[in-house]
Amino acid sequence: MSETKEYKVLITETLQKTVIVEAASEQEAHRRVSDAWKNAEYILGTESFQGVEFHVIGEADGDAGEKVMLRIEGKGGAADE
Repeated sequence: MSETKEYKVLITETLQKTVIVEAASEQEAHRRVSDAWKNAEYILGTESFQGVEFHVIGEADGDAGEKVMLRIEGKGGAADE
């Protein structure tokens, strides 16, 4: 029987939402939406889910270098390889 090790795995979820905002410029639109998000006017939940990534970043004993990206799963749940 082979010996097992502990690994650190980074999980990154992506949430996205498109909103409409009135503004005089792109910069103002960015600021308005950023401010509104910071004030919890936009809440991104499960309906905003776009994907997840899993990255093995090393053994739990301290190897912090990223070794392998195992898979990226899209909204449908299927692995994109």
